[in-house]
Amino acid sequence: MTDHYGLIGYPVQQSKSPIMQNEAFRLSNVDADYQLFAIEPENLGEKFHELVTSGIRGLNVTMPFKQAIIPYIDEMSALSKKLGVVNTITVQDGQVFGDITDGIGFWATIQQVPKHVVVLGTGGAARAIIASAPSESQLHVFNRMTPEFDKKAAMLAPLLDEPLHNIAYVDQFLLEADLIINATNVGMQNNQSLLSPRQFAITPNHAQVVDNIYKLTDTPFVAAAKQANRQATDGLAMLVGQGALSFERWTGIQPDQNAMLTAILREGR
Repeated sequence: MTDHYGLIGYPVQQSKSPIMQNEAFRLSNVDADYQLFAIEPENLGEKFHELVTSGIRGLNVTMPFKQAIIPYIDEMSALSKKLGVVNTITVQDGQVFGDITDGIGFWATIQQVPKHVVVLGTGGAARAIIASAPSESQLHVFNRMTPEFDKKAAMLAPLLDEPLHNIAYVDQFLLEADLIINATNVGMQNNQSLLSPRQFAITPNHAQVVDNIYKLTDTPFVAAAKQANRQATDGLAMLVGQGALSFERWTGIQPDQNAMLTAILREGR
């Protein structure tokens, strides 16, 4: 009997997860399928209950549900409890288990351990990246100065060696940044970039830039970095990395990540 998996979020139609996960199931000879479930935020509890009772075996969770899903989960991994974030759900014997693979999936794509890291954003993906960072890396985390800033600063304090910074002062940290990460959704639905080509130009020549967002073409963040001749990539590698970890959680099988990435590229990202 075919097992069913999928992605919940809103919106989800742009996701490439079904391409890579269905390819992983095929290559691993697992009788399963993976599909998208767009759930309007006000219907999360009802729709999630329907999926669980229908026999769904596992789910990935994307914005805006990585925190909102927690009240509907029976048990969470230690890391998910620590961060208050879930992106991978496994359902077994009616019990719902939540885990987070974003951070480990991200760092698996970084070839050389960076000394100074600039992280833009404080959401679920940002916290997972921060909590999973190499011990040798010094993280400088930034957020816009909004009414929620102090609350976010307090939430992140246990994970950081320094306070949360106002993004207005990011330039002085860019001067020695080895890695710059956009962990916000700025640029996903518009043409905005949190940093300008001028700001990328003041970074060291070796600085690596990663935007967690991925698109058919360069994201605004990646495009701005490339204008300054910096090495920049989007979030496709992270998508595959965290997706492969989810697949392993569900099946006990380590999938071929190169094949998963190739499947996405073959279909045009």
